Amino acid sequence: MKMARPIKAGLDYFLSDVDFWDEGKIMDLTNEYGPIGVCVYDVILRQVYRNGYYLEISPDTLAARVIRIIGNRWIENKSRVLEVIDYCAEIGLFDKALLSQSIITSVGIQQRYAQVSARNKVDKSKYWLLEESAPSTASTDPETVTVTETEVSATETGISATETPVSVGHIPQRREEKKREEKKREEESVCERPAACGIALPCRDGQYVVTQDFYDRLTHTYPDMEVEKSLEKLSKYLALHPSKQGAVSSVVSYAELWVSEDNLSGKYRRQPTKASYDLFDYESTSVLDELDEAEMAAIMQEVGASFPSG
Repeated sequence: MKMARPIKAGLDYFLSDVDFWDEGKIMDLTNEYGPIGVCVYDVILRQVYRNGYYLEISPDTLAARVIRIIGNRWIENKSRVLEVIDYCAEIGLFDKALLSQSIITSVGIQQRYAQVSARNKVDKSKYWLLEESAPSTASTDPETVTVTETEVSATETGISATETPVSVGHIPQRREEKKREEKKREEESVCERPAACGIALPCRDGQYVVTQDFYDRLTHTYPDMEVEKSLEKLSKYLALHPSKQGAVSSVVSYAELWVSEDNLSGKYRRQPTKASYDLFDYESTSVLDELDEAEMAAIMQEVGASFPSG
């Protein structure tokens, strides 16, 4: 007699909108903590989905895990991660009440989970926040992802794949669309104009030549910093440590994080131009140097008229 395969609660992937960085709560998080804040949130999100639709863990343990994943080169203490976690709860990315019980989840997390796991009969009796009888509305907010009633009912009642062709076919279709969009973005990035600095970042599948658009974006974000020196250092670091190289498609995010950390640590600050008080500088320059011959002759004539020879 064959035993039924145990139901897997964790996900291998989850849906992410291409406008992720333009969503209101993500913009708030970026504004408050920069790219490192979003990186912390993204790591936690993946930890949750690996487990299911919630993660039962103390904030201290979670912060230590996040630092281990990201690396203490970028975050040196747990207090910073704990600040980000608390802020995510404040703006609604995590459920604040459940976070106080060491449970990481939210309405948005559970909506995306229900959408991807529509065919799995996962027990959702613990910490489930969704009212499945209530209709969902479409939104670009990460906490209000659309979930159709058909997809949820397939999870709860075990309706067969043939009875729900739309929800079953929806996931592969989204995956194909995502692949096409990623390929298109990669092709567009190849065609972008290289920056004048000529910096290339080694990647495991080639190299990324810093584009003028990306370089201008960094210099606009960090006007008091010599961005070029930070990128040069990153290029040398990746060349010396091949194991740290990622894919071309992800190196821009890595570079943003690198420059952000250099800025936070005060590296490569632009030195303000200081006024010179060296007398030699004044003695060696004169406004007369900027006059043409006719103007000089006129001045000398006036001087001669004012001071006649004895």
